[in-house]
Amino acid sequence: MTRVKETFRYLNSFATEQLIGSYISKVGPDIEVSLINGRYQINAGSVNYSYGPLHDAFRRYFNLDPPVLAPSEPILILGFGGGSVATILRTERGLTNPITGVELDEMMIRAGVEHFGIDKLTDLKLINADANEFILHCHNKFKLIVVDIYLDDVVPVEFQRKQFLEEARRCLMPDGKLVFNKLVSGPEGHSELRSIEGLFAELFPESRTFTIPVNKKMPNYLITGSLT
Repeated sequence: MTRVKETFRYLNSFATEQLIGSYISKVGPDIEVSLINGRYQINAGSVNYSYGPLHDAFRRYFNLDPPVLAPSEPILILGFGGGSVATILRTERGLTNPITGVELDEMMIRAGVEHFGIDKLTDLKLINADANEFILHCHNKFKLIVVDIYLDDVVPVEFQRKQFLEEARRCLMPDGKLVFNKLVSGPEGHSELRSIEGLFAELFPESRTFTIPVNKKMPNYLITGSLT
């Protein structure tokens, strides 16, 4: 694409979404890489998956609750998506810790590689697998585990259950932290949020909820559980 066309597409993105690429998913809504308001992002179904409002939500969360890790302490991201969380931690916050990313949708990984260069992130291990199966058979320990698992705008019910959170806690280092992203809209979403908060309070010595209203009609709630 010529520089003139690139400039034209960039300017047009402030008026209307510019589709850059699309991927047929086998596990959820089809994936689109788009240029919106001058910014490339990955969307699927009715929500942003990476590098748009979700990226902003995690960026704000990490500003409010900065991760404190020694350089060798590993990080696990369940629901890696196109790599927003890893990019924030690695390139924006300057963390050099080894990162393991687990993502069920191979097309999401492909979109992240082809358009955002996530395969160029240092010390990153990407695993194409179901997060529930991964955590059940996990034998490693992580200082930080981030759970950001969605099908469209819904967190599958198995990831909101006590069993999953117990298994995730088991994979934490003694002073580790679990961070769970929950998008909330309507009474059902608030009821699910209260349930997750109750489980965190039961399972962790210290738990806290951060409200991140990037989208005021559908804010993100980051529920955290710390073992110390």
